[in-house]
Amino acid sequence: MTATEGGAGRLHENRASTPDEVARLKEVRRAETAAAARILGIEHLGFLGWEDGKLRDLDVLHVEEVIASVLRKERPDVVLTFHGSGISYHPDHRVLTLATMGAFLGSGRTGWYRDGAPSETAPHSPAKLYVYVPDVEAPFWKDWPRQVYRAGSAEITTRVDTRSTENVKWAAIQAHDSQKDGPPFRQLFEAGAFREECFVRLVPGFRPGEPIETDLLEGLE
Repeated sequence: MTATEGGAGRLHENRASTPDEVARLKEVRRAETAAAARILGIEHLGFLGWEDGKLRDLDVLHVEEVIASVLRKERPDVVLTFHGSGISYHPDHRVLTLATMGAFLGSGRTGWYRDGAPSETAPHSPAKLYVYVPDVEAPFWKDWPRQVYRAGSAEITTRVDTRSTENVKWAAIQAHDSQKDGPPFRQLFEAGAFREECFVRLVPGFRPGEPIETDLLEGLE
């Protein structure tokens, strides 16, 4: 599920500044996202259509209700979102994290949403909630040109070996051609950044002494 269509970003080196340019950028970004989803094998891709860079202007409870509606409709076992920092401290990411956490709690409870779209669908409680985090020990984040939150080993609960899919992930990133003049993602790929993914499991809470997970679906039937 994609919250915005990237209208506040850049089309290669040029930032959209007129309504026509913004509309063109949204069209390009939407097509690129769909192409990346096909590469990754994603079967259902949704666009919520909010304005890029303006989620903090929305009522966060409205955003939560929209996400809760998606959870009740799709009925996932596992939910992934950004770390509370938004990883890059982007306000859109942070709003989505707050709303997703609220939706995770509310989507399974009768009466949490008394009206609106979530109230029209049967409750559903996903089993697990994770936030993605970069690893502070990974050397390739040290000189990254933008500020990035990095988690230490005491915070990371789950490490997933993704070496078998690193080339697929890189191909999906390359599908976003309009952003190739932005951050040096090739540098990350060549440094091995796509060979492991790290997460913090928020629900159920990680117990002291529990071994590090290696699979997001671990423990599910």
